[in-house]
Amino acid sequence: MTGKTAAQLQGIDDSFELMGRTPDIVDKFNVAMVELTRLVTPNVLQSYDFGGIRHLMDVGGGSGELLGAIAQQNRKLRGTVFDLPRCAEAASKHLRQIGVDDRVEFVAGDFFKAVPAIADAIILKSIIHDWDDARSVTILQSCRRALPAEGKLLLVERLMPERPSMADDDKEQALSDLNMLRGPGGLERTEREYRELLDQSGFDLVTSYPAGRFNLIEARPT
Repeated sequence: MTGKTAAQLQGIDDSFELMGRTPDIVDKFNVAMVELTRLVTPNVLQSYDFGGIRHLMDVGGGSGELLGAIAQQNRKLRGTVFDLPRCAEAASKHLRQIGVDDRVEFVAGDFFKAVPAIADAIILKSIIHDWDDARSVTILQSCRRALPAEGKLLLVERLMPERPSMADDDKEQALSDLNMLRGPGGLERTEREYRELLDQSGFDLVTSYPAGRFNLIEARPT
């Protein structure tokens, strides 16, 4: 009725800031994200060759579940998990437990402000769909400033069909789209919409690779 999220109705513009005020909810959210990442990771590893990347940074990488798995499969890869300070303990523990802490580290920060310019490739999984276009462009521009001219940007996201049908896969994408609207105020996008968003942010969409129920979108700086 209002077009606002539950957080905005309470005078808080960011749903994640609202969630951060209740530690129990943060814990439940983090467990859910880890489980979802574990479901998606095998398809991501199968769909894309990370072998040519020297240093990969997972922006919004949480506990390091995805980047840790990529590093395990690519023994020469160095990595950085970049997320809010509250993720540091869980990420450091996980990276140590799976034996990649000698090559993958956690760095704390805020992707709305700046992303460290230390990697030749950046990956974001299920990050952009949390935000409207304006905030998504802010995040992507932070990544653009951090990447070298020959760098790569990788987005792991659902792709909405241009013309949805009654197929089960299309229904699943539509339900996720509604969930993003209801929760953080974001949305699922079509490939064309991602192309336009990336263009506004200083990237060219190169191609997208099917990865199970998700897609891995590769983009390059313009």
